[in-house]
Amino acid sequence: MAFGPLELMVLSFPADQLSDGVRATLNRLAAAGEMRVVDVLVVRTDAAGGACAVELSELPGLCGDRIRLARLATGLITESDIDEVASMVDVQTDALAVLLEHRWVRDLAGPVAASQGSIVALTHISGAPGHSRVLTGTTI
Repeated sequence: MAFGPLELMVLSFPADQLSDGVRATLNRLAAAGEMRVVDVLVVRTDAAGGACAVELSELPGLCGDRIRLARLATGLITESDIDEVASMVDVQTDALAVLLEHRWVRDLAGPVAASQGSIVALTHISGAPGHSRVLTGTTI
């Protein structure tokens, strides 16, 4: 299966504080259609600096359909991604790693190519103050 451009978004929060609001937002995002949640994991770090991945369906505090939550975890976030995510957060902090597909860009590629154009780059500008841009070239 071909994907449009993918983006890994990492959000951190105190351990065991992931709320149902996050689940509801992921469900709403999936229903909108312009972006698709490709994979989701919670990365937990412990006092010793170790990291492990936990699926949303395994979190006792989240309400909702466990089967639907389990489907969000596809395995595309790899062990090396988990280690990288863990290095971004403080010890005893949870991180929500969400792999998103930008479907709208994939849909835009056809009309751009038909007019002999090309998508040269995708630029992510973080909404958080003090974070810099990440520029990623892509071929579609």
